[in-house]
Amino acid sequence: MTGGDFDLALSTIWFTKTPPALPPAIRAAGTTAHTYSWTTEQSYKGISKTLIVAIRFTDTLATTKLLLSWESSNPASTVKAQQKHYPAPSALSEEDLLKASKTYGENIAKWAEDSVGTRVGDGECWTLIHNALSDIADTYRTVGQVPPLVSQGRTHGVMILSVSGASPGSNGGMLQLADVRRGDILELNGAHFRILEAAGDMQKPMFKPGSMVSEPIKGGGERNIRMARHTAIVVGVDGDTVKVVEQNGSTVGGVGAERYGLDTMQGGEMQIWRVVGETYLGALEAVWED
Repeated sequence: MTGGDFDLALSTIWFTKTPPALPPAIRAAGTTAHTYSWTTEQSYKGISKTLIVAIRFTDTLATTKLLLSWESSNPASTVKAQQKHYPAPSALSEEDLLKASKTYGENIAKWAEDSVGTRVGDGECWTLIHNALSDIADTYRTVGQVPPLVSQGRTHGVMILSVSGASPGSNGGMLQLADVRRGDILELNGAHFRILEAAGDMQKPMFKPGSMVSEPIKGGGERNIRMARHTAIVVGVDGDTVKVVEQNGSTVGGVGAERYGLDTMQGGEMQIWRVVGETYLGALEAVWED
């Protein structure tokens, strides 16, 4: 970016393609969601086109809008471009976060619990969260209430907690301090959990359509859980342990229950997100505001 603006690489005439291919500088800035609109005008001079692109960066929730206009006969030489940048929404107060939990949390947790023993969508962990929020959002819209904000990539509303497993045992009490609740979203990045279990306690989750079966492993021992990227729905907190419903985690191929303890975390990052209303972010619209 130069002076706050992106290098739009206009000479590549990416804006003439359908759908328009975003320029490299924007693609390199992070994962995005985007939408666009076209208008075409014809006069004695020929055909002129205007493109508006609205781009949301899913990691920060900041938004950029582009306005481009050109003559169809010579796009590279006639194109004119403008950019506008909108910061991420302001932080919410503790009162607003609590209200969001009371509005959406229990419905999200119940949706997840009702899905245990099934396979949701393509069976991936993120799909469980996306489908849960999408279904609940449709219900809220039907009754005229503000729906929950559906996940933007791996951003699930407002982050209320981020802890590192680099120093095991140093995160005691963090779940209570952050007021983690049912219906919050858990995100793991490069996480490693090392669990020591007594004989008869160690479980091997197995998925079968219509049920989730945990079989004891005789002799006990050590269970290691490693997650490069993983998403789950919080259904409870027990001291320093988060109880979740997840898909394609320990229960391979379906939806099951798991527990992730801060006291057993050996590395990586655990994030907890609070699902908030759709109005927090607003709709992404390809409209140019003068």
